[in-house]
Amino acid sequence: MKRINNISLLLFFGVFALGSCKKTTLETQNLNQPSYSVLENENGMYAYAKGFYKIGFGDQGVGSLDDGLGYGMLLIVQGMHEGMGDNIFVPWGNNNFKFLDNPLWVKLDNGTKVNNPIGQGQIYEGKLRNARAYGATNQFLPEWTYMYFLNNSANVLLSKVDGITFSGDAATKKKILQAWAYWWKGYAYSRIGSMYIAGVIAETPNSTNGTFVDRTAMITEANKNFDKAVTLLTGLTSGGDYDEVLKQIIPGYMQPAKYGGIPTPAGWVKNINTMKARNLLVNKKASDMTAADWAQILTLTNAGLTGPTDYPFLVKTFTDNSKSIFDKDYGSAGSYAATDDPTYYPSERLIQDYKVGDKRKANNFDLRTSAVINIRGRGITFGTRYYLVDGGNANGAYTYFDFAIGATDYFIAGTYEENMLMKAEALMNTSQIDAGVAIIDAIRTYQGAGISSGAGLTLVQAKEELRKERRCALFLRGLAWYDLRRLGMNLSVDEGGTGRSGCVVLDANGAVNTNCQINYAYLTYWDVPQNELDFNAPASGSAPIKSPK
Repeated sequence: MKRINNISLLLFFGVFALGSCKKTTLETQNLNQPSYSVLENENGMYAYAKGFYKIGFGDQGVGSLDDGLGYGMLLIVQGMHEGMGDNIFVPWGNNNFKFLDNPLWVKLDNGTKVNNPIGQGQIYEGKLRNARAYGATNQFLPEWTYMYFLNNSANVLLSKVDGITFSGDAATKKKILQAWAYWWKGYAYSRIGSMYIAGVIAETPNSTNGTFVDRTAMITEANKNFDKAVTLLTGLTSGGDYDEVLKQIIPGYMQPAKYGGIPTPAGWVKNINTMKARNLLVNKKASDMTAADWAQILTLTNAGLTGPTDYPFLVKTFTDNSKSIFDKDYGSAGSYAATDDPTYYPSERLIQDYKVGDKRKANNFDLRTSAVINIRGRGITFGTRYYLVDGGNANGAYTYFDFAIGATDYFIAGTYEENMLMKAEALMNTSQIDAGVAIIDAIRTYQGAGISSGAGLTLVQAKEELRKERRCALFLRGLAWYDLRRLGMNLSVDEGGTGRSGCVVLDANGAVNTNCQINYAYLTYWDVPQNELDFNAPASGSAPIKSPK
């Protein structure tokens, strides 16, 4: 096994992090019957709300609760999205990575077809391991678990907030906490609806139901919760009690000054609009988008994160212990950069999407001493000539990450770049090609890429520039899989899909092929985890819970 540890079984059976980065003695509690005594007063409510970061993105169930944010959601789940999007590859067996980001076959420059040498493809191997007996190798489980933990925590907060006596402007404080809960419920449902064929709309603390609804209903419910947050935020103003509450429920080390420390009410609404735009964009095939869809994307992105200083929701590491996200020795996200034996490797398909002269490539990637090829016999897509540089090469371009504690903004929701690239795509598809390309060039300027495309591109050319820019500008933000899927590249070539053509792949001898075809043959939306179904059988009339190809 590689350095990613299997998630503790505690993660899957109901741990609730009730602290605010204060040490908790886990051994003295029945973790399936958590105490809510912390929610009896105002300060306890803030501590609980602050704990949402640990519940949704940390390493709850592994070690004490005062560790730096752990691997959990960020390493495993975001890694899965980046891997299936072919931004990175992960040859190790943990959490089923060696199967889930392994294409079915590759056709080399000379026409030779090289089949996946292990297993029977991602769909078969993933469905096979969707069982409790497979533990942490069940790829369908982690994102579902984290997001329903987060949703349940929001339900608990909503159920308790009316019983709290607040000092100062009690009405404002209550609205902020309610908006906090609805924001994270919208976020959790968004991720469930964007990844699984069906989900459960769970609104009562510590309970579920057997009514599974399809993914579109989950997205609808996500947007309803976002809208509830907007209603609560409308009319609130920065300063005073508003700032007091936000500064207590967002950890201090996640309040970067360059973004204003905390979101203003209007800035928070911008985040919601960007997430709603994402929900629409990534859950329809690009070829199925209508004029009305593009108009809605424009409306939402115009009201979204339109400026580089708009506050994004993010996390950082804050200690130098062995569970920090960017600690290279632990094998967490920092292992992107280890030059010898990292957990994650940059894909040749990512590298080829940087335009000539792009300083982001020069700043973030260097050639390895020698290429790695077909690692552990997993397949020829598990090979690269490159590694990711810790902290960048200091040429003024955007740096993807830095091992230094607290140095990296690890974005967990929408960002300025994502919002504006969605707007660019909508402009291109509404006969405003030059305006869309101008946004791409503005993002490149913001990230210090030192390149541009300029005016006069055709729609096909502009869309290709956009495809590449989303990979380069949004690297490590967990969006690559959504893009590969909505462009139809995940579908099997053998069954009418396109896969991806014109790819760079190292063959078994290390020769660089530059015009390969990759047949990913990846599942479009994941099945509901069997861990859920074993204890929560679908009620009559439920939506399908197993996805076809």
